[in-house]
Parts: sequence; structure tokens; C-alpha cells
Amino acid sequence: MNILITAPSLNPTQNVSGVSSVVQTIIQYNKQQHYYHYLLGRPDKKRSKIIWFIQMIKQIVAFPFALKRNKIDLVHQNLPFDPKGLTREYIINWWCRIMKTPVLLHIHGGIFLMNGTNNPILRKMAKSLFEHCKQVVVLSELEKDAINNFYQFPSTIVLVNSVNTALYQSAPKKLPKEKPTLLFLGRIHESKGVEDIMEAFRILKKQMDFRFLLCGAGPLKDQFVSDCEQLLGDDFEFQGVVSGQKKIDMIQKSHFLLLPSRYGEGLPIALLETMAAGVVPVVTDDASMKFVVQHQFNGIRVEKNNPKDLYEKLSFVLTDPINYKYLSENSVKTIESKYDITNYIYQLNNIYISSLDKNKLYVNEL
Repeated sequence: MNILITAPSLNPTQNVSGVSSVVQTIIQYNKQQHYYHYLLGRPDKKRSKIIWFIQMIKQIVAFPFALKRNKIDLVHQNLPFDPKGLTREYIINWWCRIMKTPVLLHIHGGIFLMNGTNNPILRKMAKSLFEHCKQVVVLSELEKDAINNFYQFPSTIVLVNSVNTALYQSAPKKLPKEKPTLLFLGRIHESKGVEDIMEAFRILKKQMDFRFLLCGAGPLKDQFVSDCEQLLGDDFEFQGVVSGQKKIDMIQKSHFLLLPSRYGEGLPIALLETMAAGVVPVVTDDASMKFVVQHQFNGIRVEKNNPKDLYEKLSFVLTDPINYKYLSENSVKTIESKYDITNYIYQLNNIYISSLDKNKLYVNEL
């Protein structure tokens, strides 16, 4: 099957994106399909608004020609559910209707997912987008309920993100007696709670030693790096954007993942990758993360927009090696049992088939 799949750049040095991570995983592991990646979205590198607007117009105008040239059977459309993403993907979906190409819509977080929108035009666009797709995929039952509640669309399919757990297997983690390593991996943006991390660190650093490993890029990178360098000195390490074996190495040398997200999460690939390696997550309950991380079982949950709560829970877990071992082991078991890539690809291929209205299913050949 020829499938055109939309996403920002798949090159992590150009774009730090959860959507790109998911799409990269799909293309890498689903060998039963023939994928064409279609570039949609803005790169992290700063460009003038005029240049970016021209580039966006080119992406939209060229889209129908890509459908025809590559003889596309199905479009796998990935939606970051925010104002820009909705507007862009609505136009792309309109082209698919004109070209009579079926669409699988895959939703990946965004402010409109869990909060809805009061804008009647955007709400109408969202409903129309859902109704003109063969299938609409979300990342959890919580998101399924949200789409139904806010947009009166009950017919979504739940497909949780997954990773190749074999890549991250290592010896069981133990909490070191000195300087455990805290990791942030992803987009350095206020929605990820990086300002809360900084405030918690200012208190925590007065009481204990720890190392902080920062990997990623984003609009708050320069300020966040500067603040960390001043506060932590040699105990801070900035690696920028990491991928491949280097990313695995960074994960395996860490003990905790910090992701106190404020809003807009879907189901972060970074969360699944780190948990697969036994790294204990310290996260909020934003969106689908609450279905993965159970407090004091396989991770720690903190309150949104609350640096004090983040500090208090970090200060507790950083000094409890017995509890750490329990959390780490359960973290690995959770990902291995529920979020491995093999079953994900099997389910995805069956969704593709049903999107084409064909009465057969893929067998699991992986």
C-alpha cells in the first residue's frame, strides 16, 4: 500500500517534535507498507515570518501533486491539535477530499485536545475534519472521551504510542549514593514545565547534589541553559538534540526523567523510551501520561504549575534507593507489557485496511 504520511522534518537536528518521533518509528518498523513522508510544519530554526509563510503555502499547494505523482492509496495525516495545526491540516484534508483519497487522522496532543476551543469557527473546522476522515486515532481512552465531549465525535480509535523495548534494555538501575542524574529530553518550551524545573532546582540544590542532563532544543533553550549553568556549574550538561545511539546512551546514564508538563502533551515517545530503560519518570498527569505513569508504582506524579510540589517529591525520591529500585523495575515492566512496537504495528496495519473499506485484516507477521 502506498501511504503518504505527514509530519515535520524527521531530522532531529532540524526539528524536535513528538509527531516526528512517532512517524519516524512507524516508517522504520512497518515494513509492510510503502511510505512517502510529506513535510508539513515549521522547523525549529528561526526564520522570518514571511519566509515561513511562503514555505507553508508551498507545502499546501504542492500536496495534491504529491498524491497523484506517488499514486497514494491512503493519507496518514498527523494533527498537532492547536490553532496552526488545525488550520493547516484542515486545508490538507480538503485536498484529500478533492482528490478522493481516504484519510487516517492521527491526533497528537495540543491545546484543543483536552481543553476544547470556544472559537466557533475552529470548533466547526475540527468537527468537519473528523467527519471527513475514514478513521480518527487518539492515544488513550481519556482523549477519546475528550473528542466526544468537546466535538461530539464518538468514533475514535485508541492506539497508544510504542517503542522498540529491545533497544533500551540494560541492567536494573540502582540509585547512586552520590549525584543521581536527572534528565530532560525533548522540546525546551514553557508547556513542558521547564520554568517549574528551574524553580524546583533552586531549592533542591541547597539540600543535595545531583546532576542535570539536558537534551533538546526549543524557544527557551538559551535562557534555560544559561540559568542551569549558573546554578549547577559542572553538575550540568547540555547535549542539544540527540538521536540514535547517542540518545540511548544519554537515557541509560540517567536515573530520572523530568517532564512536569503544563499542557499540550499527547503520549511522549521520550517517556516510553526512558521508562523502557528503567529511568523513573517524574511527570504531571497531563493528557495520556496519566494512563502510563502510576504514582509510587512506576513513577512519580507532580502537580502542574507547582515547583514546590516538584521539589518536595524529588527530594523524597532522590534519597530512597529501595523505593527507586521498585519504581525502576515496574517502569520497565509497564513498557514491555503494554507499549512494545510489535503489537502497535499489527494494530496500525489493521486500521489502514479498515480505512480502505476492505474486509480483511493483517496477520501479525512481526
